Amino acid sequence: MKAKGYIFLIPVFILMFASVIGIKPGALNEEFMPNPEENLQIPEDVQTILDKSCFGCHNVDAKSDKAKKKLLLDELPTLSKAKIVAKLDDIHEVLEENEMPPEKFLEKYPDKALTDEEAARLKEWAENAANELMK
Repeated sequence: MKAKGYIFLIPVFILMFASVIGIKPGALNEEFMPNPEENLQIPEDVQTILDKSCFGCHNVDAKSDKAKKKLLLDELPTLSKAKIVAKLDDIHEVLEENEMPPEKFLEKYPDKALTDEEAARLKEWAENAANELMK
């Protein structure tokens, strides 16, 4: 009999071995699944700023595909820790470079502009949250 005839038994052996050494089914996947409660905390004051100046373009229902590709705020907490840290670094960088919200957008919606205090608070949050996640 050829070896490929037994290939269907491999998952059975893996499950048997895992149960013998005490690994529950699905336990390995849990380690890699994001847990929003553990991954990212967004304080109320930060959420208010994000809602005012960022969420309009950076959400799944937004019109701008470019903005959605760069950042989806409504999906941010569901990402892995590494991806959240990368997105927080991006947020900090665009705020540091004064690139967000973009000038063209602010011409139409000047009320969405970030104050210096709001930009500073978002940068502080992004940096602190990234550092917490990397611990």
